[in-house]
Amino acid sequence: MVHQIVRIVILVFAITALASPAVAQTKSKRNRITGATKEESSQTQKRESKRESGPSTSSSVTLATPSSADFLSGEANIAVSGNQNPVIRLGLSPNGATIIEFPSADKLFNIIPGNSNLVTVEESPTKETDRFIIVRPGDGFASPATMANAKRAPATSVIVQMQSGLVLTFLFYPVQQLAEQAHRVVVTYDRSEVMAARRAAGLAVNLDSAEGDKPRTSSVRISSSQATTPAVASDETTPARTPTPRTPLRVGDTAEIDTTAAPAKRDERTGDTARAASLALTEATKSPQSFKKWSDSVHGLSLSTSPVQEVGKRSLVIVAARNTKKVDARILPGQPEIYLETMDGKGKPLQVEQVKKLATETTATDNAIPAGATRYYALVYETQVLGARQRLRVIVGQTIAADEPATASLTSSNR
Repeated sequence: MVHQIVRIVILVFAITALASPAVAQTKSKRNRITGATKEESSQTQKRESKRESGPSTSSSVTLATPSSADFLSGEANIAVSGNQNPVIRLGLSPNGATIIEFPSADKLFNIIPGNSNLVTVEESPTKETDRFIIVRPGDGFASPATMANAKRAPATSVIVQMQSGLVLTFLFYPVQQLAEQAHRVVVTYDRSEVMAARRAAGLAVNLDSAEGDKPRTSSVRISSSQATTPAVASDETTPARTPTPRTPLRVGDTAEIDTTAAPAKRDERTGDTARAASLALTEATKSPQSFKKWSDSVHGLSLSTSPVQEVGKRSLVIVAARNTKKVDARILPGQPEIYLETMDGKGKPLQVEQVKKLATETTATDNAIPAGATRYYALVYETQVLGARQRLRVIVGQTIAADEPATASLTSSNR
């Protein structure tokens, strides 16, 4: 009996020993199958992820349409540095319009459309005081040839030059949708920086001053009726002069010269213009109370003038410049200057010419006027024969405000 029990136990152990490797093998096989299933699932997910991300990656590098940065749409703000003359690219739809605004400190001087059949600049009834332009598509802008190049190349350009001298070029790209066009563009810059950069480059500034032998006619800021109105001819021919662009004459504060009295005669010692100026300057400094009419202060500078005197066949005037500020005023080299203005029927300048000075004497040292002080200038110039619509003015500009000088009119008060 005992032997049978022992054999049964041995048999059970044997069966157990034989069954253990099979169970382990079954578990290992099951684990391998599970791992393979997980790996296949992971690879499947990766393939699906690649298929999902594939189209978006392809569209991000497509060159079928140009980038929106090629031209401006909607509302745009353009900041211009003083030494730049930028090219600005704008989208324009055949059914749209674009307004372009400029700083209030500057004025429009000239607008040059490239092709008025493609793009037109709207004529404004207030163009002389506007600080903006409105651009509209022309009759030919919606043509098949133009729209075939939509968004790929500019159709035409408009060049705008400001009175400071800044030049801006606008390129207009044809677009089919209104949402793609530039509706409002604001251009900002510092006028003084622009003028400083142009002076450093030897370029003209203040383009609304002296501009040549003829009245300005190319600028759209002057209507054709004003631009073509000739000045009334005087009885005698005005001597030829060589005008030079100078500081603009835009300040309204003026000091009148009393020319109602007959010009004083100088003695025989005044044959030398420099000596005549020196003598007149000495007399003026001895009687400062004779300067009674003073202009309003312009950037701290106020002017008064003496009656015009005859020096042989020439004229002489004394200009008193008072510094009303608490700091020294630095006067521009070569100042004061005298200009001859030709006016239209409405009293607006059509032409500005510089009058040649023959001699200048002054009590100022190093072009400076101390705070609260007055300095005197004696100017000898060629006597001018004036037409009914002409006048003489003297200007004195400062280095801190070259574009806004103090001015005094040499025109008789009864003219």
